[in-house]
Amino acid sequence: MINDTAIMRAHAAAVSVLLLGNRRLKPSAGLLAGDRLDPLARLSIGQMACDAQADLVHIGFDDRAGVPEMTDITIFVPRDRICWSHLGCRLWLSKSGTRALLLPQAHVRGSFRLAPGEIIHLGFKPLDVEDGVARADARLRELVERGVDLADRVAIHDWPIWQ
Repeated sequence: MINDTAIMRAHAAAVSVLLLGNRRLKPSAGLLAGDRLDPLARLSIGQMACDAQADLVHIGFDDRAGVPEMTDITIFVPRDRICWSHLGCRLWLSKSGTRALLLPQAHVRGSFRLAPGEIIHLGFKPLDVEDGVARADARLRELVERGVDLADRVAIHDWPIWQ
């Protein structure tokens, strides 16, 4: 039987492969997974990102029919004592299927790429947004279903903060 932690771990591993490819995540960037963030939780994680001076990608889950489902991606980018955050991001994948981009909501300029040590703002959005999001969703499902060997590129830890 698959538990909630296993589902979140599988998605975190798959998202890390989509965003990083075969690159190794550095300590100045991180990927978190957990419940969908309410405003207070976003503020807390933003403060944590500022304190650590680490760019963070948070994968949010909602409980759907007793099973956690990935519903949101939020990024936190501390710069110059301010932490910028963008909720409601989506994964976008090109036709060539290389590394995915993070697309913020439509009113936000540009897109984002997770480099091994930081989140980089790109001054453009791809033209085929819906097709690219569909490609990324399909690839994510495939990676979650078959599993991902992360080797030593990303370390995944379980830290249940509710206990």
